[in-house]
Amino acid sequence: MSSNLDRLLAILKEQADLIDQLNTRSDFRYKSTQRLVLDYGKPFVTQVKSPFKGERKACFENCLKGLLRYPNLNYCEGFAISEDIDIAVSHAWLVNNDGELIDPTWIGERFKGSAYFGVVFTDDFVREIAQKTKCYGILDNDFMNEHQLLREGFPPHALHPIFHSSVSVPE
Repeated sequence: MSSNLDRLLAILKEQADLIDQLNTRSDFRYKSTQRLVLDYGKPFVTQVKSPFKGERKACFENCLKGLLRYPNLNYCEGFAISEDIDIAVSHAWLVNNDGELIDPTWIGERFKGSAYFGVVFTDDFVREIAQKTKCYGILDNDFMNEHQLLREGFPPHALHPIFHSSVSVPE
């Protein structure tokens, strides 16, 4: 693993542990998005050039539009970090069926060496959540869906089978 990926995972675990300790009132299965992503997510380390350049600071919108424009790509959300950023940033990117990541938002020297850890969703689930919440992004908008993902984890139809075929619901 790259040092930035190790750093990203350490930050996510530290944040998830802290939220677990602080959040004593919730009966949700997951007390944080960080823990949810740590349980279901996977690292994405091989990056290829994006077929389009998205708008700055609009990763969720860029990737949803990219998914609609490029049906051979898959929508992924999770956390990312670059060498210049010391926090785990909630982020979206695309992946092809070979697991190579395509980031239409974080482009250029500033984002060289970025590390990504996230969950790949089915197209149907991405569309379902976008229609339900009327927002771009899934994880950060879970509150608009009555915290269903934090309460229960991902429903079976949410996870893309190519990337999460062996995933069972963590206990």
